Amino acid sequence: MNFSTPITVPRSDGDDTVEIKMELAMIRSWRSFVKYFGEARTIRTVTYSQSPQIIHEVFNHEQLDIDFLEVVIGDYRQSEYRKDLQGDVDLAAQLNHLLQDEQLQLFTLDKQVTLHSKLYLIENRDGSRTLILGSPNLSKQAWEGNQTNMLVAFSTDGTSVIDTWFEKFYEAHRKQCEVFMKDLTERLDAAETPEERTEELHLWVDGTTPSNNPTGDLHRRIVDLLDENDERIRRVNVASDPDEADEIVALSTDGSGDVDPTDVGPSQQIRLSPQGLEDPVKSAKPTLTRHNVVVKPTELCGSPAGFARYMRSFNDDFPIMWVNEDEQSVRMQVDNTTLELTSAPDHTSEVDDALAHLESYIETIQRFGDTKYSEATMAHFYEALIYFFWAPFADHFANHYAGTPGAELDKDLPFLYIHGGNDSGKGMFIRFATRLISNGYVAEPVEGTQFTKDAINRCRGSNTVFPFVVDDVDKGNVERDIVKTYWEGGWDGSVSFPTFIFTSNHTKPKSEFRTRMKVLDFDVMFDVTGDQREQAARIANEPNRLFSWFSHFMFEQELSLPDRSDKLAVARDVFKQLYEFAGRDEPDYFPSEGPAEDIYDHGRRVWRHAHESDLFTLETRNGVIRADFSAELESQDVWKYQKLVPATIRAEKQRARIEFSQPERFFEWTGIKPKRGFLQRLGFR
Repeated sequence: MNFSTPITVPRSDGDDTVEIKMELAMIRSWRSFVKYFGEARTIRTVTYSQSPQIIHEVFNHEQLDIDFLEVVIGDYRQSEYRKDLQGDVDLAAQLNHLLQDEQLQLFTLDKQVTLHSKLYLIENRDGSRTLILGSPNLSKQAWEGNQTNMLVAFSTDGTSVIDTWFEKFYEAHRKQCEVFMKDLTERLDAAETPEERTEELHLWVDGTTPSNNPTGDLHRRIVDLLDENDERIRRVNVASDPDEADEIVALSTDGSGDVDPTDVGPSQQIRLSPQGLEDPVKSAKPTLTRHNVVVKPTELCGSPAGFARYMRSFNDDFPIMWVNEDEQSVRMQVDNTTLELTSAPDHTSEVDDALAHLESYIETIQRFGDTKYSEATMAHFYEALIYFFWAPFADHFANHYAGTPGAELDKDLPFLYIHGGNDSGKGMFIRFATRLISNGYVAEPVEGTQFTKDAINRCRGSNTVFPFVVDDVDKGNVERDIVKTYWEGGWDGSVSFPTFIFTSNHTKPKSEFRTRMKVLDFDVMFDVTGDQREQAARIANEPNRLFSWFSHFMFEQELSLPDRSDKLAVARDVFKQLYEFAGRDEPDYFPSEGPAEDIYDHGRRVWRHAHESDLFTLETRNGVIRADFSAELESQDVWKYQKLVPATIRAEKQRARIEFSQPERFFEWTGIKPKRGFLQRLGFR
């Protein structure tokens, strides 16, 4: 339906008048709209919403022959429009080709404004012009929907005052925008080979090279979305705004003030393109929908809280935590708020108080625990804390180690295995430690029975660096090939992996798995009264900002492959730096010179005690030594001693005997002095 009439208007120069045609039209389809472009040579347009696919259709439409298209996009900033290309590298390449050939120019917002206008300036091949005010958006979803729109079209010879004002209005819109894709064009121009160009395209479109982890790719894009400097996502630093950060965590964890994702208005919602993610989005749709994320063919739309809760449900209730390498910051999403977990300390006193708090918790071993070796046990507790602080950086270290000659990620990035009896304080400790690295947000670990192959694969697709903490795990669940090859069997740098932390009162894993773990012993028993338990709980629940200062200093460290004897050397040095900054003396039990499990080796102590108690005798045979327990112990009781031998020393159990093929290393480790002539009989001098 349309109405047209000639009208007379002044010419641009004001000296005369000119007759032009004005048309009022009702548009119901792309076909009825595209007729206005039939003779077009160039098109310049302002549109509120636009999709890259429509540009492709315009240039490939059989009825159109356009030399140049310029689009001012009114509701997208650079990063948002770029997301519409995610997963479609071919389309990005086509757009870039059009840009380089000067057939296309795109402008996206550079300010927090919205341009809701629809405006077209069309120059036809015969020199005439068509000027359009109104229409649907120049987007795929607009034309696929059942829409009806009104427009006003002017047909002119280019000399009318209407032409002048359309030019002014168009330029006023374009001034609020910036050129899109300029950075990609520069990067592609600098690429020297087709392979480099392809890699640059993938890096620009998806933020990484292609991976074989589609679920992880979806979660990486969600994290990228949450990580943007976007006013729709509140950002709070836990050190500079501690009260606000504590309130956010408290409201989220106790349920009394949780943000309802449905309460967030459209202006506060964030959008994600599902291009290239169709399969993982299809699988995740029920969970996304449950958290009020709307899944459409062209976009995922929801509040930051909705996306965060979806991710948390995928991650066994652990939060989304990530490391922003460019801004050197550790961040964690709590509903609609991103908590900044990195900050330079302002005062020595605040760091001193935080370190004192850690020490007061560890020293409950002396106050409330029963142990023969308090200093050694406290050192193991502190070593475990150092690991927890290091854990969110495991993927960060992987990025630095990967590709370095000699790197073996599965050995260079160890898991943590805490061994102890039923009342050794393992459970309370991991709750204390997880609270320290999450500003009090995380309190509960995963139960040991939940550590399955499926859980491990989910970790590989989680894109969170918050450690996967498992309480009371059976060693059989740990002794899996997928654990042994967790990093090198799936990590390629495109998706962040969390590390694993286990507690167990079972015997320790086999040596081939212990080479991939730090094994610490909580050799203490807490048989506490109700009052003592309350005191310990109060200490554990006190707020502590040390992790934010730790992460600040961590980013200042130079990283290289670790010495195999101390894979946490960098984190250990940061703790020393914190003590130095605070002007506080390190406690005697702080493992300053190396891993606590080496300085206070529980296994070595047990072997030396067994030797002093004559539980075994040493004998030589065929160049090896045997520790023979047969006179004192049954065969099944000897396993305990075999598991206490470091994984770096070959020890094989033969009934009630343990055979060592490296005698010198056995004596060096245990400190047992061989009898005169013993090593000579084995062929050593």
